[in-house]
Amino acid sequence: MADPSREASKRLRAELAQGLGYYPASLALEDVARYWEQIADRKAREEAGIREGGHEHRWDHLREQKRRAEVEARGRAEVADLYE
Repeated sequence: MADPSREASKRLRAELAQGLGYYPASLALEDVARYWEQIADRKAREEAGIREGGHEHRWDHLREQKRRAEVEARGRAEVADLYE
C-alpha cells in the first residue's frame, strides 16, 4: 500500500511544477508559500500582458539593423545628387 503522505507530496510537487514550470526541490512550508506567491505573481503578469524572461527584447538586434539600414538609405538619398 502506498504511503498517503508520499502521495500527497507527489501531488503537491506536480501541482507546483505545473505553475512554476519546474519541479521544486523543497516542500518545506516556507518554500511552498514562496512558490505559491511566485505562481500568483506569474499569473498576474500574464494577465497584465507582461512577457516573461526578457522576450520583449528578443528581436531588438533585428529592429536596430533595420533602423540602421533605413538611416543609411535616407543619408545616401540626401547626398545622391552630389555625385550626379
